[in-house]
Amino acid sequence: MNTNRISVRYAKALFELSLESNKANKVNEDVKLFIETCNIPDFKLVLENPVIAPSKKMKVFKEIFNDKIDVLSMRFLELLTKNKRESYLKNISRNFLQIYRKHYGIKSMNLTTAFRINHKLQNQIIKIIGKKFNSKIELNKTVERNIIGGFVLTVEGNLYDASILGKLKKIESELLQIPVSSLSQK
Repeated sequence: MNTNRISVRYAKALFELSLESNKANKVNEDVKLFIETCNIPDFKLVLENPVIAPSKKMKVFKEIFNDKIDVLSMRFLELLTKNKRESYLKNISRNFLQIYRKHYGIKSMNLTTAFRINHKLQNQIIKIIGKKFNSKIELNKTVERNIIGGFVLTVEGNLYDASILGKLKKIESELLQIPVSSLSQK
């Protein structure tokens, strides 16, 4: 079976169950925690190792997530483990977030800056983008010192690069398009 189809089916099932249980917001937060945890190399190894018994994997889940996630989310992890689908956790989680955002009309926005922004500026950006897209905004922030200054904003696949690095690259590109012979004539 196609891994994407498996991930989408489990994500839809979890979302529908979370809606029925009036726990969609809590499960959404749990799923974000799953994604963060799946980025830890040792955790990823445990998920993908077929030699580790499901009971041991479940023990690891309980040690990591106990008291941090809703009972519904923990039962979902148990189901994944029982069905030997725990290696799909990250993809299932991504699909869940997509379904959740679509259902609640939330747009995902990625903001990359050279330094950490304060809450006041963050809220202003969310308000402006929310008005432009007539939607709720979920902000994902990243700090990358190499952009030097300014910011890079991505909303719904639209990229706006107002970084100093981006401007320098644009200038470099324009300079490289000027023929060398025209520079020596001036």
